[in-house]
Amino acid sequence: MNKIKFQMKSYYVQEFLNVKESWKKSFKIAVVIIVIENIQMLSIYTQRLYDFEYDQFQNHIQNVLDYFRFYTIIGNSITIRIIFIMGGFVFQTLIILLLLWQIFKNKVFLVKNTDLQNLAIEKNLETKVQQNYLINQIFSFFFQIHHGILQIPLLFCGISLISDLFKQFIFQQETQNKGYFEMFGIVCGFILIGLQILIGSLINLHQFDHRMKNFDFLGRFQSQRLHLLYGFQLLIIFLSGIQAPALFVQILGIIKSLIQIICDYNQQIYIDYRISRYNLRIVILLLMYQIQLIICQFGQPTLNISILLLILLFYPLLILLTNEILIRQDIKYIQFQNGDLEKYLRRLYIIFEQQMYLKKQKGYLDPKSSLEIYTFISSHIKECKIQREKNMQINKKLKYKCFCQDYYSKMDSFQNFESIKSFTKGLIGQKFENEINEKTNNKLILTYIYFLVQIKKVPTQAIYEVIRFSIIQKEQSIKQNAIIQKLKQDALQKFSELVKKNDLVNQKFVFKKVYQYEESLLSVKHNLCVVIKQEKDFYGCILQSIINIDKLLDIGLRLIENIKTLEYQFQLLFSQNPLNNECDTIFNIFHKYVNYNQSRPKLYKREGQIMMQFLQSEEKLIYDPGSCVIQITLMQPRGNVIRYTRSFSNAIGYKDEEIQDQNINKFMPSIIANDHDLYLDNFVERGRINVVKNALRVILGKNKSQFVVPINTRLRIEASSTEFGATALITPVNLTYGYMMLNEQGQIEELTQNLFEDVFEKHLGYEIDQIKGIDCLIFIPELSKIWNTLFDDQFEKLDKRLECQLILPLLSKQILRSSTRSKSNIFSKQNIQQRIARQFENLPHNNVVYQISVHLMSLTTINLKLVIIEIPEYKQLINQKISSRQLIQLRTRSSLLINIKPQREIQTQRTDFNLSTMNSAHRDNILNECNLESDNLIEDIKMIEEFKNQLASININRTAQNKLNDLFLLQNSERRINEFQNDPSDKSNDFSEIDSDIKKNAQDQNIKYNCGSIGSSQQSQNNTIALKRQIKDCLIDSKGINIKTKLFLLLIFVLIILGFLINYLILYFNFEKIHENQNYENLPFQFSYYYNEFIIDQSFLANDYFNFTKLSEIAFQYFLINIKNIDNTIVLLPHINIINNLTMESRVLNIISQLTKVLNMNYSINQIEFYNNTDAFNIQINEIEKTDSTQNLRSLSIFVIIEETILLLLLAQYLYFFAQIIRMKQKIYKLFCTFTKELIQEQFVQFTSLYTQINNTRFKNYETNEEQFETTMMRQYQRTVTSNMLEKHKKVGKEISLKQINPAQILFLIFVFMYAFFCSSYFIGSLILQQVSQQSVSARYQEKTSFSLTLNSLASTFAQQTILLNHTITSEMIDTYKLAVQQLGTLSTSLSLYQEDQNSQVYEILIDDLCNLFQSQQSFNYEDYQNIFNLEQCQQIFNNDQGLSTVVQGLYQNQFDFLQTISTKSLNISLKYTYFNPLIQIQRIYAQYGFQIIIEILTKQIKSLINSTFIINTAIFILACIIMSISLITTKIMIEKVKYQYQDSKKLLTLFPFEKLMGNAYVIGFITHDLSFKV
Repeated sequence: MNKIKFQMKSYYVQEFLNVKESWKKSFKIAVVIIVIENIQMLSIYTQRLYDFEYDQFQNHIQNVLDYFRFYTIIGNSITIRIIFIMGGFVFQTLIILLLLWQIFKNKVFLVKNTDLQNLAIEKNLETKVQQNYLINQIFSFFFQIHHGILQIPLLFCGISLISDLFKQFIFQQETQNKGYFEMFGIVCGFILIGLQILIGSLINLHQFDHRMKNFDFLGRFQSQRLHLLYGFQLLIIFLSGIQAPALFVQILGIIKSLIQIICDYNQQIYIDYRISRYNLRIVILLLMYQIQLIICQFGQPTLNISILLLILLFYPLLILLTNEILIRQDIKYIQFQNGDLEKYLRRLYIIFEQQMYLKKQKGYLDPKSSLEIYTFISSHIKECKIQREKNMQINKKLKYKCFCQDYYSKMDSFQNFESIKSFTKGLIGQKFENEINEKTNNKLILTYIYFLVQIKKVPTQAIYEVIRFSIIQKEQSIKQNAIIQKLKQDALQKFSELVKKNDLVNQKFVFKKVYQYEESLLSVKHNLCVVIKQEKDFYGCILQSIINIDKLLDIGLRLIENIKTLEYQFQLLFSQNPLNNECDTIFNIFHKYVNYNQSRPKLYKREGQIMMQFLQSEEKLIYDPGSCVIQITLMQPRGNVIRYTRSFSNAIGYKDEEIQDQNINKFMPSIIANDHDLYLDNFVERGRINVVKNALRVILGKNKSQFVVPINTRLRIEASSTEFGATALITPVNLTYGYMMLNEQGQIEELTQNLFEDVFEKHLGYEIDQIKGIDCLIFIPELSKIWNTLFDDQFEKLDKRLECQLILPLLSKQILRSSTRSKSNIFSKQNIQQRIARQFENLPHNNVVYQISVHLMSLTTINLKLVIIEIPEYKQLINQKISSRQLIQLRTRSSLLINIKPQREIQTQRTDFNLSTMNSAHRDNILNECNLESDNLIEDIKMIEEFKNQLASININRTAQNKLNDLFLLQNSERRINEFQNDPSDKSNDFSEIDSDIKKNAQDQNIKYNCGSIGSSQQSQNNTIALKRQIKDCLIDSKGINIKTKLFLLLIFVLIILGFLINYLILYFNFEKIHENQNYENLPFQFSYYYNEFIIDQSFLANDYFNFTKLSEIAFQYFLINIKNIDNTIVLLPHINIINNLTMESRVLNIISQLTKVLNMNYSINQIEFYNNTDAFNIQINEIEKTDSTQNLRSLSIFVIIEETILLLLLAQYLYFFAQIIRMKQKIYKLFCTFTKELIQEQFVQFTSLYTQINNTRFKNYETNEEQFETTMMRQYQRTVTSNMLEKHKKVGKEISLKQINPAQILFLIFVFMYAFFCSSYFIGSLILQQVSQQSVSARYQEKTSFSLTLNSLASTFAQQTILLNHTITSEMIDTYKLAVQQLGTLSTSLSLYQEDQNSQVYEILIDDLCNLFQSQQSFNYEDYQNIFNLEQCQQIFNNDQGLSTVVQGLYQNQFDFLQTISTKSLNISLKYTYFNPLIQIQRIYAQYGFQIIIEILTKQIKSLINSTFIINTAIFILACIIMSISLITTKIMIEKVKYQYQDSKKLLTLFPFEKLMGNAYVIGFITHDLSFKV
């Protein structure tokens, strides 16, 4: 979960604003979007206005307005709105899914708690996932059109749809009958409304744009007022959607329009003033239209005013009012004084860009806009001019110079339009800076940074400002973090373009890799120390009386992981720089003492392929052993050193505390250091990159001895989102060369130590501070001759070589020393210069001459031009006399120097600190000129300083000479070790003569430790190698579970899924049979009913109260239609087929033949046939009643028992696997008790000694020499052996302590229980589902059968009554009729006992008005039969309003009375007429219809129950299969996890040397057993 949050936060901060701004819309598209948005809102305000009968113009306008909601183009029905909602829902869902895919595609690295330090060079390996350009364009397009085009139609459509559907549900009370389509539309509507509010709020909070150029034309200022306006707009859409009063919505719309007009007038919404002006015009027009609609609507019928006439009447006035508002707005901004500076400057810049476009395209300017620009520029020039004149009058010196002085002239005019453009940019920038200095406005700062990037085009200053801003604003919201990150990315992108444009060669190198490499090397040393300490602790745990396995596992597993990590870090370091000797040395130590069971890969050796590739790569340049890297910050304090390599400290002779956080000026010559801060300021604030254009520059650095050091420098700018600085790769040139730095007057500013000591100090005898500042041209006459010609226009490209002579006068050191300490002599550089000049004048031939080759190079600072003289070789010429031409040149130069006035000293950039100290000491009489001790002290100090300087120069090349040293060390290492072993008393002072025996024993142990035993046979060696390989393969085995276990798990899965499928299919086919029975099982009842109905109807064909003729035809037609279904019925109910030796089909055919004769041939009903048919029907019905088809289902009980048994057997085998792994782990733990005390103590002593060796300051902070390390390691090992450290670790523990139950075992047991539960849940659940569903279906089936019997009994009783009335009555007929009446009485009594909880729908039909059937949507599947009934006729029938059960009771009473009558007396004509009542028959027919509806309802309920059972069964089956699939995967993972734990436990043995394991029989036995153990 934390990773998901971090990914979402990372995407939001790093990418969201970039994605949002990917698509650039034009100004015209922006205008179209605001037009559409305003028209959509107008359609929302006016969508419920009434039509005006007298004005059709409004209807046409309203139709056009409605079309802007898009879906209204097709229509406004609920179906169309649902489709529109579903389309919007799908579209936005796809957008969100794409966005989530982009978010989770980013890789994030969460920092884990670890003992080891991460390497600095690993940061360079992180790669950023490239975002898909097309997807970003889609996101950007969606975000930018959402507010103006999509949100209003989708939100209003969703709200109005939900409102309309809920109203239908409430008023019509048809919720339960609504289709899935409408319900799905409601769900989609709710989700879409939530998405619209969520996405809309997100976009509304991110419509800001701080850019000054290429900004979003619909970008808005961010303020609380605008968020409230957006919320107010959502409220109006909601009220209009729920159909609030139209007048109320219109008034709210007018209020919103007025607020928007005010905001647009004050430019408080859009950052582009042109968009605000367009929006102002549009809103005013639409507001007038709203007001006219209200006048026309609520003026009816008194005012019959046409809207068209009102528009024509008010349009000129409206245009005049709009223009007047815009003019006032322009005047307001022209007279800008103390308003919103950002708005004013944005407006001014847009106007200026428009003027530039007009000038280039059309050649003229807009006078109005030009006047505004002129007012802005001239006001500043006049104010600045007045201020400058005031300061001149009071003689006040300005601290800062205004930029406009570069453009100022007497005429206050500009030469061309480009100068106006440059001036305007500078003035806008200064306005920003002044405002920011006066007020702390974060929004203005962000806009100013974009101004620096896009307009002023100074990305360096923009990077500086944005990093400084992010540092100052410590507590930032996530939104502000995203804005700052976007600013950084834009500034860095512009800087990258600047680099490409100027072809900065050094930017392709990553100089910081060098000091990152050194930092990583220190981290590796620390990590190695941590690993060795863990090794020591690991063996210390074994040397306990009771071995704590839990602690041992914790230390061992962390140790193994750390060794792997450390191996990777070593390989990474070696890959970066395989030339580094120290890395190679530590890598060897690691494999020798720690990772001894693994040999160092050939790829990562000096002769490997990585080395060959490195030597051919450009990376070799930055990792040169003689190079050093230093990085300074360009933030504040600017120029301070923040990182450097160790070689830099060695080169300049300063300590770490003297370098870190010190300004880089400290390590430069003073003449350059004075202007270096200004260099950095110009680079950062003005973007002047001349200093980094050169790929390689020769400059002079300054060491601690105050001498310059010639160095080759490559500069690179380090610009990233977190740092801004400059990195220099420094490579020393040939240190035997001499270098001097001369100023424009030819005076010496700086020189190298070798040139000073070998030439100037040797022959002139002056100190370094006395040499600096004297004229150098007098010493080199050839250079003096061409000196003035060097400083021309091509000075920066100076690269001249010439051969010349260096001529020095011979001065006496004693005379010089006495003169410098004389009280009467005021010593100065001018005195030195004049003394040298007079020496040349007086003794022109008493000189020292050097033949030199001079290479002249230029060095330009901000205020000075300097010449660097490179002297590759200076050779003294013996007895060389100067030529006459040289003599003339010397005398000319010396005469000029002698004639200089004494009061004026030679100008130099340094202060004569040492000389002033000596003069002050002379004045205070602290030192005497004859004080020899003081003189000797000074000489000693000089010697010490010279020695230090020599060491500093040697250290630069020290690393480069390591290869030669390594060869020498390897040749002498064995000799030194043998000498130490033969005579340790001479080699070490740590042992006394008393301890000679102890030393000898320690020496023997050391020899044994290093050399080991040799001399086994070749066969033994082969066996040893094979055994060692076998141990390695066993212990380092990292394979998962084997194929046998995988097949077993697959078998479990297949068997359980097969059991699920069997239960599913049994349940399915059981209820599918019941479902089919419902279609044909009722056929015998219906045949019986329609036969009796036909018999009854034949007696009432002449009656007009009811269409008995039609009913008899329908009854006959039923036989013809359903005769084809007899076969299906017989298949389901075979026992009802043959009755009285006739099949069911034969009987039905006979009945059809009989009915055809009656219907078509006017035959009368045959009494015998009737009773035969009735008996057959009764037999069939009795058979069906005895046979309940819902009870004849295949039982699942036996299957469930078998399945559960198989499941338990499989789980038992699974538990066996787990137990086997646990048992093998226990064997591993017991192996630690089998190691000998000598072995463990030897390892413990070794790692203790090693830890002591590497846990010291020298190893951590200085370069490691392998030979010295080995020598010291042997001594440390001997000290450890002879110490009392082993007293606490005397023996190996013979017992182990281990937690009986660990979390993995508990989790496993819980999983087994859950596994059994989930598997059994479907087995048992399917059984329960079958029983519950069977009970419900059986109950409905019993009810259906009961009502079918009632239907047939009622029809049969009345049919027999009809036969009795039309034929001669016999006792047999009376007995048959009596049985029928008794059955009807029993069934009618059961109707009155029916309860509501049995079935509410059936209960309502039995109790409520029978005629309500026609008002409900209940239907019968035989439409012809249903169509002969109607509500009006039903309501005319007596007693129908009391319910079906009451009607049936009345009909039964009628039949009972008739039975009593025919049983006691004979029927006469009057009695026959009484019982031949057609109204009774009509009442019976409607009662029959009620029973048909009840039977249909129960049939549907049975089918519905079966379908529900199918759905539940299918859902449970799919869910069970999914759970079992997950369980299979989880089972595999858990077994693998347990096996991996077992393998991890085995890997603990890899911490022992394999040679030692081979001597342990228990380990060999375990290895043998493990090879046969397969899980």
